[in-house]
Amino acid sequence: MTLSRGLRVAAFTLAGALALAACGDPALDRDAYHAAEKVGELKAVDPVDIRKLIHPENEYLGLAYDNTIDSGIERMNEFGEKVGKPHNLLKYFEEVGSDFKEKENKRVWEAGALPFADVEPMEGTLKDYIDGKYDDDIRSYAIEVKESNIPLAYSWGHEMNGWWYPWGFCSRGGTHINAGKPNEKPRDEEDIGIACQGESKENTAEDFAAAWRHIHDIFTEVGAGNVIWVWSPNTAQSPGMPAMKDFYPGDEYVDWIGISGYMNEPNPPTKKDSKIFQNVFGDLLRDLRSFTKKPVVIAETGSTATLRKADDVVNLFAGILFEKKTLPFLRKGDIVGFVWFDVKKEEFGEVVDFRVESQPAALKKYKQILQTPKYGNHLGFDPKQLIDDN
Repeated sequence: MTLSRGLRVAAFTLAGALALAACGDPALDRDAYHAAEKVGELKAVDPVDIRKLIHPENEYLGLAYDNTIDSGIERMNEFGEKVGKPHNLLKYFEEVGSDFKEKENKRVWEAGALPFADVEPMEGTLKDYIDGKYDDDIRSYAIEVKESNIPLAYSWGHEMNGWWYPWGFCSRGGTHINAGKPNEKPRDEEDIGIACQGESKENTAEDFAAAWRHIHDIFTEVGAGNVIWVWSPNTAQSPGMPAMKDFYPGDEYVDWIGISGYMNEPNPPTKKDSKIFQNVFGDLLRDLRSFTKKPVVIAETGSTATLRKADDVVNLFAGILFEKKTLPFLRKGDIVGFVWFDVKKEEFGEVVDFRVESQPAALKKYKQILQTPKYGNHLGFDPKQLIDDN
């Protein structure tokens, strides 16, 4: 979790396009581009076809960071040089009310990566968004995204099932997931989480789904059809939490399921956990597959385990690329990539270091995996080239 503020490749013949339509996936119907003709003097743009990006042939190889977009590009390039392979999904965090940074996002796109905006509604309540209090901010941002006409992965209100954000769900149990095993501890008022304070404690799962649909409708209204919509729960579970399906706005409003899940230091520390991927992600993935078949991207992950970070790296890659063997209820290609949260930060009063490079053995293993055809041939591609070749 973060507390920062701040298409399978296919030749889309007519038959292929009709096949997609027959599957009944409204999220691939980008009529949003033309809806803009009904809104003031906004003009429809020549749409960029993002379907190949939603279902890529290879998996995304991503990084998240905690500073400016430009510094993220630098870190992405530096890290790619360290491990011998470019990364192609760059995630950053910003608050609702911020302008869409067109120049910076275009630099990400030109650098060979899909920009991934995690937009945080720090101010206001979910009901405020449903009632339209922030419509002007959302509409202005959506227009800027549309006019840029570059693909953007967009996640509003990530980790909505957690108690640590104001748009989250209040669970006073505050259960942590430590390598997939619950580790409960009592929470006092200072450590209960923002979702349990003030009006936020009235948030419901249905409120989140309604707010998401309202925001999506604004993007459609202005013609912003260049967005990959990423609905992003966390693997953490808490006593009394509503069913995950209750938070879900519906397949017509979502392109990717973006899961946040971390491989944390167990107590006592262990040198290896061969089932770490199943332990962290398995329960949530099984639940999600009970109500949606949308592609999954591991939207945030990392490991703080000092004795086994290298093993965690191996298990993460294996879990993503060979998920059908690891989690039999998944289909091949269900997971379209991951984003490593390559950050050292303070979280819940402790300094935690998710960076791969924090341990030489982990960095070496990360590099080895990307240089091994079994793994490396599947990971990474130039999303811009994919679009240009369309």
